[in-house]
Amino acid sequence: MSSENGDYSVYYDTDKERWIAAVSLGFDGAGKRIRRKASVKLGAKWADLPIEEQREQAAKLLKPKVRELLKEAEKGIKSSANYRVRNAVEDFLAHGLKGRAEKTVIQARSLANHQIIPKIGNYRLRDLRAEHVDLWLDELAEDLATKTIRQVHGLLTRAIRMAEKRDLVGRNVSALCETPTGQAGRPSKALTVDQAAAVIKASAGESFGPYVIVSLLTGMRTEEARDLTWTNVDLVGVPDGTPPVPPSVAVWRSVRAGGDTKTKKSRRTLALPKLAVEALTQQKADQAQVRRRVGKAWQDHDLVFCKEDGTRLDPMRVLRGFRRITKKAGLGKAWTPRELRHSFVSIRSDSGVAIERIADLVGHSTPNTTQTVYRKQLRPVITQGAEAMDLVFRDE
Repeated sequence: MSSENGDYSVYYDTDKERWIAAVSLGFDGAGKRIRRKASVKLGAKWADLPIEEQREQAAKLLKPKVRELLKEAEKGIKSSANYRVRNAVEDFLAHGLKGRAEKTVIQARSLANHQIIPKIGNYRLRDLRAEHVDLWLDELAEDLATKTIRQVHGLLTRAIRMAEKRDLVGRNVSALCETPTGQAGRPSKALTVDQAAAVIKASAGESFGPYVIVSLLTGMRTEEARDLTWTNVDLVGVPDGTPPVPPSVAVWRSVRAGGDTKTKKSRRTLALPKLAVEALTQQKADQAQVRRRVGKAWQDHDLVFCKEDGTRLDPMRVLRGFRRITKKAGLGKAWTPRELRHSFVSIRSDSGVAIERIADLVGHSTPNTTQTVYRKQLRPVITQGAEAMDLVFRDE
């Protein structure tokens, strides 16, 4: 048989029980014939007809698909019938995230493996339509937060964009779809003073106890604590100096790409409270015992908080360690390590520390950032002005 732009043959595949149209598109640079295929399965009503009549009906049904294959060939599109959405996403994860931070890669893989591949990964990429993407996004919106849906949708769009650049699909239908509004995310919460005291008490004897205490009492970001080195910890200070220099920790690095802190203002040196000094002193002693026990297996990265072989902690390990402590403190397990920082802001604010000073302590570029991100943890009402006016005009 022939079409406007090429020849094709129609035959029955007994293994797949489908009729196949094989389209000839000429030869490649090595002289090998280029063939593309489309398939169709006839209904039961055609089963008893002569084979030639079945073939004729199959050819009619396959003709639009053949035309589509030829149109794609004219545009240089090279996707096969078996190149599916999951293939595009897996290719993007393998080749489209080079140079990205480890955290970004891990998050992308998690989103792909849980939200994209199991749900729409089996669609043939060239058959994927905007309505398929819209239905999928609407399903996600029933359970996920808006931010997460935006991330998942963006991941699919970028994966198809890479396939588009490689001539594996004609257009990016995901880019044509709007991201729906999802569920409200769980707002971060903060420990009260009494809860914080319970957490500090529960940290005693726990492997992650020093990590929790230092994070809570200094306001360090969890990414900063995971990359803290002993070189940047001073447990003694200069008590006899003029003026005296307290024990301190230099927050100059994080686990972000390149090892830098989130912003330039985040590079800061913080005085250590007594409890934090005690916790770090204990951490240093415990770490020395671990090093002796594991011997040559130890990898020295100078990290204050690390795994038993000296390598960097991953976020999930920190989360599990922290939740073990909050459960021990009677607070349950619905807490995340970043809420130690929120707790620091809340407790400092509640004790009357000015927002400008809090911004310096947590490494924000401006107090506006502190107000925006931590507004629920700041004292909601500034009462000093009203109290002063009541005092002045009490007789009135």
